[in-house]
Amino acid sequence: MKKRLAFTFFLVFFAFSVSVSQFGLAKAEQITLKAVTAWPKTASDNKSLDFFLESVAQQIEKKYPGELKINLVGGPEAVKITDQVHAAQTGMVDIVHTTNAYYVHLLPEADAMKLSNFTPWEERANGAWAYYNELHEKKGLYFLGRIGTDLPFSLYLTKPIKTADLKGFNIRVSPMYLQLVKGLGGNPVVIPPTEVYTALERNVVDGYGWPTIGIREWGWEKHTKYIVEPSFYTGPHPTVMNLKTWNSLPKKFQDVITEAAMEAERKIVAYYKEEIKKEIPLLKQAGLQVIDLPPAEKEKFLKVAYDEGWKDILAKCPETGPKLKALLTKKK
Repeated sequence: MKKRLAFTFFLVFFAFSVSVSQFGLAKAEQITLKAVTAWPKTASDNKSLDFFLESVAQQIEKKYPGELKINLVGGPEAVKITDQVHAAQTGMVDIVHTTNAYYVHLLPEADAMKLSNFTPWEERANGAWAYYNELHEKKGLYFLGRIGTDLPFSLYLTKPIKTADLKGFNIRVSPMYLQLVKGLGGNPVVIPPTEVYTALERNVVDGYGWPTIGIREWGWEKHTKYIVEPSFYTGPHPTVMNLKTWNSLPKKFQDVITEAAMEAERKIVAYYKEEIKKEIPLLKQAGLQVIDLPPAEKEKFLKVAYDEGWKDILAKCPETGPKLKALLTKKK
């Protein structure tokens, strides 16, 4: 009798094992998230995204092999850059790696990221990240973080200046530094990056703002003569996610993604510090000269940059702007 029961139990267990194997019940179904980036896949702006995706993949392989995958669908060729965050809102894609300027029309407060005096990990510690996430959640988004940041902007010119004054200069602008150019008396010219080379070549503009790294990718150094010091702002690359998708993920995957974002934040800051050291000599080699403004003019330059930046934020966001300014400004 005992032998018969044991044999019956064995048959039931064997049948269950076969059933599990056939129907895949023993193996968790893979979750695949769709991601897009604001830049072509080969652009240097995606370096931080690379760090993030690599970290997620490595953690998943180690802890939960085959259970989660992030598929990078593409860049602007897949979804128009100004539509990408909206695509995340609607669930068309799950994750978007972008810059704040590309979704200020959806979340005006995003513009304040460029004015932060803190590193991303300091923002996580002082409550700035949490407040930004609160603002994003109201838009149906989850704020993964500023995984690409601390790459400052520089002012590039075809004519020299001796003071913090751009009167008589036509400067190509983006929403990122429009207020700075206006505050220094310059004439803002709004044209897309794809037209900057021709505008420089034909003397339509006398300069432009751009991150401290990147003009050589566009060939602009051929028609640029000066880099102005000091640099200003930071070029934040926030990464956002569809809120419903985030909330539907098991906590173990939320933890993996959060850890990857925090790891990418630190890696990209260190990476850019080293790359800037390499970039300036290369620009000088290409014929550019550094205009190092006198101390008083540097102070004026930066005061105008941040005063005008915050003035614009407070005007656009009267209810949320003051809290953002308090969270993102270091006390002197």
